[in-house]
Amino acid sequence: MLKLSDQVGQQQDWANLVTNVAMVDTPFLAWLPVGSGLVATEWLYQAETYRDPEQNSHPDGLPVTNDKSAGENRKELRSTIQYATKKASVSVLAQNFGNVAGVSDELATEIRKQTKELSKDLECSFLSPQECRLNVTGTTGALTRGVPNWIQCSAQGVYPVDSTLYPAAAQVDATATASLTEDVVLNILQGICTTTRGKDTITAFIGPNAQRAFNNFPMFVPSTASTVNAGAYPSPVRGGAFDRGIQRYVSPFGPVDLVLSLNNYAFDSSGTFGGGAATLSSHGCFFLHQPMWKMRWGTMNGGSGQPKWLENEYAGGKRSAFCETVVMLACMNPKGEAKYAPAT
Repeated sequence: MLKLSDQVGQQQDWANLVTNVAMVDTPFLAWLPVGSGLVATEWLYQAETYRDPEQNSHPDGLPVTNDKSAGENRKELRSTIQYATKKASVSVLAQNFGNVAGVSDELATEIRKQTKELSKDLECSFLSPQECRLNVTGTTGALTRGVPNWIQCSAQGVYPVDSTLYPAAAQVDATATASLTEDVVLNILQGICTTTRGKDTITAFIGPNAQRAFNNFPMFVPSTASTVNAGAYPSPVRGGAFDRGIQRYVSPFGPVDLVLSLNNYAFDSSGTFGGGAATLSSHGCFFLHQPMWKMRWGTMNGGSGQPKWLENEYAGGKRSAFCETVVMLACMNPKGEAKYAPAT
């Protein structure tokens, strides 16, 4: 039985309470590696790129003079925190004398619900064009930078990424959805491969219409979305099921794990839910390397920073509780990441 005493004052196990229970709803949080704890509102760290290859042939008998300065390709990156809260309340009569079918404890039930909602709040923030927000006032809070704003070929408005760490132009594609073909995706993946000089596994968080496009790629020649490929791979029937759920796309430039994401571009740049372009939510894709991303928690109320509910002092009339957490989304190096962000 769910009781308030089981929720208040207990450090919530985020993985068990939210991620595992609602993994389909918040796949990005489930995928994100957890970094070290936060000790400041901003985190300064560095990213580096390899130098271009050179024809390395040294004349015999001459001293070596072609020294390279240590750290000359190293650039500073900066991430900021986001302070997130929830509060639940219920009238004292509803809490102590309520007789609602299936609800034994109104406040405890609301706490569980809001904890799950908090996870969706954070996922939507992380996957939206949200920019760092600092120097906050009494009416606005701090924000951490979202994935779309980490992956861009121009300077951000706050704490801009150095231009040497921008993704290549081929890695940021805005081809109209009507022209979305397999070649568009291959061009993005080739851009990633060229930049990283490798074929590491990529995780693609893709909108629902992009998922449909991936499912249809085997039917058409790579350059079009209408010309049927005579040698198309058939959709197999397994155990009586017609299998069209493509979850892994193995390209010439490395494997891609496909993750359906219903939270891409959930907020517009002003933070309005559903206020952005519907095309971005339905077709937008993020092509990410897992080691390049971290979520960091800040310590709150003597815990690990993960949500912990505390009951407010009872003053009559209603019972209430709140939770708070500090999080940060950090991209360790955006140069090898990519996105498909169609305008139309």
